[in-house]
Amino acid sequence: MVMRLAVGFTDDYIIKVNNLKVYFTKGNSLFGKKNVTKALDGVTLTIKNREIMGIVGESGSGKTTLGRVTIGLQKPTEGDVYLKVGQEEINVSKAKLKTISKYVQMIYQDPYSSIDPIMRVYDVLAMPLKYRKEREIEKRIEDAMRLVDLPIELLENRVYQLSGGQRQRLSIARAVIVDPKYIVADEPTTMLDASLKGEILKIIKDAREAKGISFMLITHELPIAKIISDRITVMYLGKIVELGKSSDVIKKPLHPYTQGLIDAYPRIDPSLKDKLKEIKIKVDVIRPNKGCVFHPRCPFAMAKCKEEEPQLKEVYQDHYVACWLY
Repeated sequence: MVMRLAVGFTDDYIIKVNNLKVYFTKGNSLFGKKNVTKALDGVTLTIKNREIMGIVGESGSGKTTLGRVTIGLQKPTEGDVYLKVGQEEINVSKAKLKTISKYVQMIYQDPYSSIDPIMRVYDVLAMPLKYRKEREIEKRIEDAMRLVDLPIELLENRVYQLSGGQRQRLSIARAVIVDPKYIVADEPTTMLDASLKGEILKIIKDAREAKGISFMLITHELPIAKIISDRITVMYLGKIVELGKSSDVIKKPLHPYTQGLIDAYPRIDPSLKDKLKEIKIKVDVIRPNKGCVFHPRCPFAMAKCKEEEPQLKEVYQDHYVACWLY
């Protein structure tokens, strides 16, 4: 039975996240109480087939934890994640990694630590294929190299001989070579020069078009999400505060936090300069015990914001926000 979700639900989905919570407990406080960090606190969303979903927010907002849970690398405290393959729905939260690994992959932020520098480029790409006992290994390696625009001549090179940009291309090739249905790309452009970021984003788009792969693109850079994402999810302290089509979130941001993020990038869209008010967000990040998670930093906080937590509400078609201003 497929459950229907209220927020942005579609039957044409690859990933469905339902009321997801991930809490980390660390030691004891001075008074004997455990310190609990709510990395994710009631997250619900779907990612469509062939969609690139941008996940944006500051460090500590829960972006990477969300990505890891959707591919089974992190077990949730509560809630479920479902992967839809054809007519089959797999509960990622309960399935073994071996069961879902043929459908999901991850592109890590740091290509220097995610790939063994001593390995040959050929072996990096051949290993997952041999593990799965795939056929036509040579052809698939060549196709993957062409997709990420790496010269075939590099196959005999050691990874440490590659530049940072080449290593990130290789990490993308390693992810797409097994033909997954869904890939989590965790800050794939953060460690690259500005001149290389556009090339990496183009490769991700090409992979989506060529292989029909859905992506979760995790980034703290709104301009990156604007360029590549079909929809954008804005997260703050483990919660979704805004979700909508990329153009809507950028041009008509509803949540004060989203508006503040856009204001931090004055060149993201020059035409917005006169349309959006300058938002002054307090620097100190405080997690409140109740109410809206953003109210300690919000310039528009009301008494209600400090007492009651807002739920995601559809203000415009397919554009949701969790804020008492609406």
